[in-house]
Amino acid sequence: MNQTQAPVQSVKSLVKALIIAIVLALTILIVAVLPAEYAIDPTGLGEKLGLIELAAPAVKEKPVEIASCDEGVSVQEDRVEIIVPAMSGIEYKFHINKGEVIEYSWKTNGASLYFDFHGEPQGDTTGYFKSYKESIMSLDSGSQVLPFLGSHGWYWKNESSKAISVTLETKGVYKIIGFR
Repeated sequence: MNQTQAPVQSVKSLVKALIIAIVLALTILIVAVLPAEYAIDPTGLGEKLGLIELAAPAVKEKPVEIASCDEGVSVQEDRVEIIVPAMSGIEYKFHINKGEVIEYSWKTNGASLYFDFHGEPQGDTTGYFKSYKESIMSLDSGSQVLPFLGSHGWYWKNESSKAISVTLETKGVYKIIGFR
């Protein structure tokens, strides 16, 4: 008789654990996920815990900091030829205000390069940077809304034995920093 009771006890334990897991998941969903992700707060705890603010749409703000990009600067378009030496890397940067958009297009003379399109906040001394796109390609294009005031641009790495030419075209409101 002991053999038949053990599986019944095991099934009861599993059902009990399943019910507890479902109740816990629903509680987390109602108290935390719905307020934080969708601004739905049926219990009011989301507001008290500050989670409702996470669901608020991001407000595009003009930078409060004093930017080195001059006020009144209009949209500009630039084209630059960059030579990435063999077995080496090079970085080309722009100073751009928070919330501005940079449109870009770059291509090599046919060879693929590792690249990292990234930004570094102005005044940051920790070494923090945010990568927007990272891959190995021979061309890329797109646009990026910049999340902070600072230097933004590309690092290209050439692991071949020959120099590779990159043609970079940009459009936006920025100040060219150039090579770093």
